[in-house]
Amino acid sequence: MRLLVAVTVLSLAIPAVAAAEAAPGSAWLLDIDRDINAVTATFVADTLREAGAAGARVVVIRLNTPGGRLDSTREIAQAILGAKVPVVGYVSPPGAQAASAGFLVLMACDVAAMAPGTNTGSASPVGSGGEELPKTLGKKITEDASALVRSLVGPRGRPEDLAIKAVTEAVSYSDKEALEKKLVEVVARDLPDLLAQLDGRTVKRVGGPDVVLKTAGLGVDERRMTAMQRALGVIASPTVAALLLLLGLVGIYAEMQNPGAVFPGVIGGISLLLALFALSVLPTNWAAIGLLLLGVLFFFLEVKLTAHGLFAIGGGIAMILGAVLLFHRDELAPKGELWFVVGIAATTSLILAGLSLKALAIQRLPQRTGAGALLGQVVAAREAIADTGWVFVDGALWEARAEKPVEAGELVEVVAVEGLRVVVRPVKGRREA
Repeated sequence: MRLLVAVTVLSLAIPAVAAAEAAPGSAWLLDIDRDINAVTATFVADTLREAGAAGARVVVIRLNTPGGRLDSTREIAQAILGAKVPVVGYVSPPGAQAASAGFLVLMACDVAAMAPGTNTGSASPVGSGGEELPKTLGKKITEDASALVRSLVGPRGRPEDLAIKAVTEAVSYSDKEALEKKLVEVVARDLPDLLAQLDGRTVKRVGGPDVVLKTAGLGVDERRMTAMQRALGVIASPTVAALLLLLGLVGIYAEMQNPGAVFPGVIGGISLLLALFALSVLPTNWAAIGLLLLGVLFFFLEVKLTAHGLFAIGGGIAMILGAVLLFHRDELAPKGELWFVVGIAATTSLILAGLSLKALAIQRLPQRTGAGALLGQVVAAREAIADTGWVFVDGALWEARAEKPVEAGELVEVVAVEGLRVVVRPVKGRREA
């Protein structure tokens, strides 16, 4: 785990080293082209801080996102508002969108711009599974999101009522509509056109003096996520985190039931460590983690104790409840997360139940090797046994001790094994044919 954290910190530090090499007085460009999560927020905040330290003239955030987590969106908005350098939000390329949480990021920027053929808005709160929220809860969340939008658009003179409609009525705006309604300030074909239109524009900065942009002829320094950051961004998705967690639990459980299988344990261990990292940056309900672990424990006890399936049923219920409660509800999270996670948990429960049934079936098989394989076998005495004698059992000649005198040829049953000697007793009324 320490190694994983060290690698993560190193990967996050790489952009800081590159920042020192960036040309001063340039335009910095960074992309938000996936779901907004904790890794995205960290990347944006670090880049804005580095841009201010490096003396960048302007930072352009190129947006193409369906939305993301509200807590991460707030972090990005705070980073933009506190940046020492003007920040421009640019929905691009043509066909891109800044929907849901992406709309809030666009409104947080000092200048909002769009490319032709793009759209933004549709920020109505929904449940984490895409479902309608209960009336009272939905009203509270909608009011909170509306207040956030007002705080972002008001200081920059954008129309609050139209921006709030994106939250309360899920209204989406094309580039032309957004420009006409003054939700955005610029529609630009591409990045050079954007920089040309920004040149000489006065920017209203929140909490700071107005700034006149000088962007004509600026060079562009594109800041990209490292491969590690992109990988962590994928892992930090709630659906991927839940999948890794449940895969890890299945792998560890399979290894415990079949020691020495190796492969399930290796895959399970790696998946579990990656899941723990993802859960550390996501709004996780740790009580739900406890339910998932309790579910695995119940399946394990089903094998060890006689419960007639009650532990297995309890394990399945605990895992599904854990999946439902795993992540705190985020009203701007991408749709479909909840039911996908619940589906994974239900599938995992069926897999664990199958492994438990297989383990039980194996336990009930008759022993075929070792001393236990001799017990219960019925064979003929090779000679009369008063105290000790010899019997032929399982392909070998064994010294035998009889509980009662046995005549030669009489059938006896092996009832115990004492080292290299078996204990036998006569089978009443039966002799070798």
